[in-house]
Parts: sequence; C-alpha cells; structure tokens
Amino acid sequence: MVEKLDSQDSADTVWVVRPTRSLTWPEAKRWLCVISIIPLSSGLLFLWFGIPLVLPFAGLEIALLWAAFYYVHWTGEMCEVIRLTPQRLILERGRRVPDQRFEYERAWVKVDLDENRGWLPSSLRIRSHGRAASVGEFLTDGERRALALALINALGKSR
Repeated sequence: MVEKLDSQDSADTVWVVRPTRSLTWPEAKRWLCVISIIPLSSGLLFLWFGIPLVLPFAGLEIALLWAAFYYVHWTGEMCEVIRLTPQRLILERGRRVPDQRFEYERAWVKVDLDENRGWLPSSLRIRSHGRAASVGEFLTDGERRALALALINALGKSR
C-alpha cells in the first residue's frame, strides 16, 4: 500500500510504503482462538477414548499456527518512508522506528523499475553515485509501477 502525504507547510513530499494486511493483531488473535478449538477438541476427544498421544500433536499444531500468524503480522509491520526535499531524497525503512536510512542528492537520483524478469516480480530501485536501495519489495507489480511513476514525476518537476 502506497500512501502519499503532502504537507502544506513545507516543500517536502512524503510517500509511506507498507504491506497491505487485512487483519489487525487483536482480530488475528480472535480468529486463532476460534480456529484452535478444532484441534484442541479433537485432541481432548482422543484423550477421552484412551489415545493420549494425539493431544501433544494437537498442541504442536496450535503452537505452529500461532507462530505462523505472528510471523505474518510481524512482517506486516515493515514500513518505508520516502521523503523528497528540495535538496535530497531520503529513504527510511524499519518496523516501528527506522533501522536503515539512505540519503541521495535529488539532482542525481535515478529510479529504476525492472519489469522484464520473466516469472519473477518487478523490482524498484533508487540509485545514485554507485549506491542503490530496493524499495517496495512487498508491493504488487501494479503498486510498484505506480510508485515508480510518482517518484519519476516528482523528481522530473525539479529538473
């Protein structure tokens, strides 16, 4: 999901790029509780009939399901902020706080969208002076193309 933020006070243009996730963590926990009832009840039913080894495997299944949902939620918190100032293009990425920061001079920035990769998804890279950063790896091809066009248009207005 690409969200463009225009501030009226400054000349900066900001894009916030994050994965599209339909469930929040509280909603995911509710669904996990509902889904966990099935293996838990079957494990308890087998325990009632004298087959106790099914219950630990049902517990393992529930634990793996919770771990998978948590991992998907954790990766969904990834965020990239692209800030275009009159002098620089700044890319920050991280989960809750920026872990990485890339700064490029606006006049020398080149936006590369590689769409001819066969069955692989397209790739979007921002580069300047031999340094490059990949942007929007979690976006769809259409969203990546729209972001590339928006960046190219915004950079072209200043040249």
